[in-house]
Amino acid sequence: MISQLLNAAWSLGSVVFAFALLLYWIAVVVLLIQEDREPTVTLAWILVLILTPVWGLVMYFFLGRDWPAITQKNPRTKALVKIVVPFMSARVYSRYSRRAQALERSIDSTVEERIIRAIELQNGAQPLPARSLDIYTTGAEYFPVLIDDLRSAERFIHMQYFIWESDELTAQVCDALMERLRAGVEVRILNDFIGNIQYKKDQLKALEQAGARVGYDVAQIGRANYRNHRKITVVDGEIAHTGGFNIAQEYIDGGKRFPAWRDTGLRLTGPAVADLERLFGKRWYEVYEESLFSDEYYPLWPEDEGPVMVQTVAQGVDDAWRSVARTYELAISGARSRVLVQSPYFVPDSTSLDVLINAALGGVEVHFMMTGWPDKKIAYFAAESFYKPFIRAGGRMWRYEEGFFHAKSLTIDDRACAIGTMNMDMRSLKLHKELMVWCYDDDVAGRCNEIFEDDLTRCREVTLEEVESWGELRRFRNSAARLASNLL
Repeated sequence: MISQLLNAAWSLGSVVFAFALLLYWIAVVVLLIQEDREPTVTLAWILVLILTPVWGLVMYFFLGRDWPAITQKNPRTKALVKIVVPFMSARVYSRYSRRAQALERSIDSTVEERIIRAIELQNGAQPLPARSLDIYTTGAEYFPVLIDDLRSAERFIHMQYFIWESDELTAQVCDALMERLRAGVEVRILNDFIGNIQYKKDQLKALEQAGARVGYDVAQIGRANYRNHRKITVVDGEIAHTGGFNIAQEYIDGGKRFPAWRDTGLRLTGPAVADLERLFGKRWYEVYEESLFSDEYYPLWPEDEGPVMVQTVAQGVDDAWRSVARTYELAISGARSRVLVQSPYFVPDSTSLDVLINAALGGVEVHFMMTGWPDKKIAYFAAESFYKPFIRAGGRMWRYEEGFFHAKSLTIDDRACAIGTMNMDMRSLKLHKELMVWCYDDDVAGRCNEIFEDDLTRCREVTLEEVESWGELRRFRNSAARLASNLL
């Protein structure tokens, strides 16, 4: 009798389990299909979630959720839009709309005009005039300028970095900040949580005790795979810095790993600073729900201030447009004569690879410069798996060999250029929060060309003959590394 009851219970349990599993499968299929993502992505997640229900759900929680849709439904996001859009329009963009419209008329029917319109539609950010624009290519020349700017602050300093180590350079930066705190200057620092988890916080804690606001961005466990890779400093709303430099001594001397470090930093003054302050303010609000969108952080410059027009574009995993990557694709596909790309890594997604190949096949001179000293060997190996189709199409691949190469820039047709934080790899293209500053000026583009030409003297070109000479073991290693593209 007991045996029969147990068998009946087991049979009932099996039916209930099978029914629950069937409901789970149906829910997975329906919910994933409704997201309207790329078919291959949807099918891959359906397979993972059906075959491994437990681990699949864990993986999906950390790696697979549709963050653009989730973010747009977030009440804090909706509140932020109501704050930022009217403020920036009234305080900043309307004041310089005449200059922006004049720029668009002067470059009508060019790739630059299409870039401008795309950024305006995606980010709501129009071109703004820069009073000055300076480009730095070494930490030795860049950081003294940054520190001097910090020491000049009279009202506030806002800083946001992917990496903030604890070393000789950070001590100098923190000393400058400490002195300004004693003078009554507001200091806010927002660093990426995972990017800084391994570094000591003693210097930053001392700043916090002295009155600085120090926080960490993207600290939620569910977003551990998505980083804030931007680098921003804003001083008094009048001076701004961005580019590839993080706050660490190795960005000056290469540290223990490299004989040297090559990077690109950008310093802006004038109205163009407002968009970098806007990006800092948005992240600060999303983390602390404190609005920095008030007149004291956005000084008024004369309407005719600044000879150079620039435009800042930003993206993150919560951006449905992938705005920074899309402007890259738009620019490269619209180039007519020459494309110069600088990035430490070359692990593109299919669209980015296609536009590079299409440009080269169409007769455009396409040069790609990456590091010849790897900091991440898997990314370095994966890059080699992309060389052959790019070079066969006519592209030219250069490896910088004097030290680690960390610069991020794009120059199109000697007329427009972008400098910022985005690497040509899958994480930057799809997962990280990134920014690029587009400069619509022949002289600035010419300066970027000069920098590229100078860098070429420290590079070795990778030829098609060399790639085809690699053995089967090396090719397999590279292809295997490519499978981890989304994690690099």
